[in-house]
Amino acid sequence: MAIIYKKYEQVARKLYPDAILLQVEPLAGGVSADVLRLDLRLTTGELRSIVMREHGPSHSGHSTSLEYQLLEALFRQGLPVPQPLCEDASCELTDNPFVLLSYVPGVSGLPNRASNSYLDTAAEMLALIHGSSTKNLPELPDRLDPLPEIFEYLPGEDDRHSLIEFLRNQSNTTYQGTSRLLHGDFWPQNIIWNEGTIAAVLDWEDAAIGDPLSDLACSRIEIRYQFGVHGMQRFTEAYQCRRFIDRRRLALWQIYVSAAAQHFMGKWGLPNEREAIMRLETKASIDEASSTLMSGEELI
Repeated sequence: MAIIYKKYEQVARKLYPDAILLQVEPLAGGVSADVLRLDLRLTTGELRSIVMREHGPSHSGHSTSLEYQLLEALFRQGLPVPQPLCEDASCELTDNPFVLLSYVPGVSGLPNRASNSYLDTAAEMLALIHGSSTKNLPELPDRLDPLPEIFEYLPGEDDRHSLIEFLRNQSNTTYQGTSRLLHGDFWPQNIIWNEGTIAAVLDWEDAAIGDPLSDLACSRIEIRYQFGVHGMQRFTEAYQCRRFIDRRRLALWQIYVSAAAQHFMGKWGLPNEREAIMRLETKASIDEASSTLMSGEELI
């Protein structure tokens, strides 16, 4: 344990020479990164906490350099993100690249009995992100068209053959609107709340530029997992009060996001019962979106 503390103390001293590490506290993080809070005593006697986000071996998102540049640009814009403090990809102090961030106090996620105002506020934040300036951002990947990638994720079951055939016959599915900043993984655990307001939006490793409905589709399925169809509808309606939604295009992205979730869900380390419930919800999500595209039914 002393050796581990020494390593993290050296990490902290990249920012604060001679700082004393008091405590290392694991924080909720994603599958591809370890997130720790480092509690320090500075040479002035001041107590300060910072966050270390270390990319794991399975990390598939942006590099620490790009993550730092993006957070720096968003922080300067005034969006609620942790302030990036430094990044290190040398692997001299740690096994993997890491980013150091300011610590934002609060609680991540939403309680299961959260009031509608929380869902409304989350939807407002997603709309704010999509309306923010893309000037002065580092170069991010495009996310414009769910095809042909969608075919990698859709299961080849008999009841999907008609949907797959329908999708193969679609053309001009590339987004034609103004490309927007996309978070890429906007779900409750990536939001820090403090007294009913959003203090920070975390985990921008999948950020992109492109069709905002891809982001909305991702958020909808995550909200559905926790709050059901009615919570998802409430979130969608709150978003629609601020930004236009093309329901057919949203249905296309909903199939993409839900099929991708089914494809990768087994790697998320979920309890078996929880995974089974989520698979049922993603299947229902694909079914509903398919009906919208193929039969003209209103998307939930």
